[in-house]
Amino acid sequence: MRVRYWVILLCCLSTLSCGENLADNHQNNTENDVVIDDNIVNAYFSGNGIQWGGYDMVETWTGNATLSESDWDKLFTRIRFMRPPLVRIMVAPGWNYIVDGQYAPEKSNPVLCKMLDFCQQEDIRVIFGEWGHEGGTSINQEWLQNAVNFLDWLINTKGFTCIHYYNMVNEPNGDWSSIKGNYPLWLSLMQQFHAKLVQKGLDSKVVLIGPDVAVWNIGLVSWVDNTVSDLNGKVTAYDIHTYPTETEVRDGSYRLMTEKYRKAVPAGKEMLMGELGFKYKVASELGQQNLQRIASDKYASDDCNMFVYDAFYAIDIADALIQNMIAGYGGNVLWNLDDAMYSVGGYTSTKLKRWGFWNILGAEKFENAADEDIRPWFYTASLLCRYFPRGAKIHSVTLPDKYGLRAVAGEYNGGYTIAIVNSHRVSYTINLKMENGKALDNMKVYKYLSGEGSEFSAKTDEDGFALPDMVEEKVDFTNGKSVSVSVPAQSFYLMTNVE
Repeated sequence: MRVRYWVILLCCLSTLSCGENLADNHQNNTENDVVIDDNIVNAYFSGNGIQWGGYDMVETWTGNATLSESDWDKLFTRIRFMRPPLVRIMVAPGWNYIVDGQYAPEKSNPVLCKMLDFCQQEDIRVIFGEWGHEGGTSINQEWLQNAVNFLDWLINTKGFTCIHYYNMVNEPNGDWSSIKGNYPLWLSLMQQFHAKLVQKGLDSKVVLIGPDVAVWNIGLVSWVDNTVSDLNGKVTAYDIHTYPTETEVRDGSYRLMTEKYRKAVPAGKEMLMGELGFKYKVASELGQQNLQRIASDKYASDDCNMFVYDAFYAIDIADALIQNMIAGYGGNVLWNLDDAMYSVGGYTSTKLKRWGFWNILGAEKFENAADEDIRPWFYTASLLCRYFPRGAKIHSVTLPDKYGLRAVAGEYNGGYTIAIVNSHRVSYTINLKMENGKALDNMKVYKYLSGEGSEFSAKTDEDGFALPDMVEEKVDFTNGKSVSVSVPAQSFYLMTNVE
């Protein structure tokens, strides 16, 4: 067993705090109560998950049509620990179902179908779709028919009922997209694709989701508004993508922005975060460091977040996830699982999109076996996937005015998960309470403290998977009782009795 741990004082279970009240930079913060409310912000959570897929260059890089069995086993073991209820997989004709100009869906057997087999076995719902359309400012009808035929083959021939959502075109608002921000073109595409789903009898088997726009502020709410009004009854779930800066997440303004988009969705309809990562302003300290790291890594493309190697990234990701959960999002997809999935620059390129928990081809192709190791942010991300399962009820949490402090609670099959993150560089002591509180038995307690560089303090096993720091036989919130919890700077705390 490999042990990396730290001790947070979990004080006596009473209404009195026996933790030291640590100073912070906000003198008006006189209250320290964090209260799990009865109010439910999401009655059916679809889960936190990951972007998977790609591996389009595996044959070019390794000479084999698929990953080695040992690499597949390593991937599957790690994902099983995460238990993501949700995975997003996107495809393209040339990579997945066109060979020498002819429709050939069997092209996807070595890689895509291997992943879908796994999702089917593990009861993981898949957001599936096309990266882009063909036809420029019009719609290539042969491509459109092939796209729906491929979906039909996957669901009805291969039996992949794990495909739950369909996402037609990635980030259509962007100038990098095949749609290039042309809303009328995207609308026509969605209407035509939906008609073909109906013809194939697939409209009852998948949920059409959109608009899948990438947003940095509230300026694109109209895409959601228009999708709601123009595609009512066709699109029945909604999503956006966000890549905030660290400042926007740590100061909480990120949640205020994402809430605007969630509130544009009709009551009772699901809103997902279809991609979530971090991008830094070029002139910022982190932005400059990221560019320097990219320049010094011969396998890094210009589309990388090189801080996936750093311990603090685990904290920022947890903060962003929790903000979206308490904002009412039905699920979040983290960008992404594995560096080896995507590259930039064509068939001969080895320039990776480094955004992953690891690089599964570190040894085989990229001269660095250690790059296959789990990176720090897997710790917090895996727990927020694992212990907020599909079907959980997400409770609102009343928080004191403390910079960088966030919390969320989930209820599932009589069990509870409570997650707390402090992305600030100042420590806090809080009194954790529950409205109409319960006594919670056998609560596993996980703790993560970010250090310098890639160093962090937490308890893990020999595979790098999170282990509980302790198990509390009873955590008693009845009759107004509270638990005093010290939350150090740049730390994450999770307690759960969800199995």
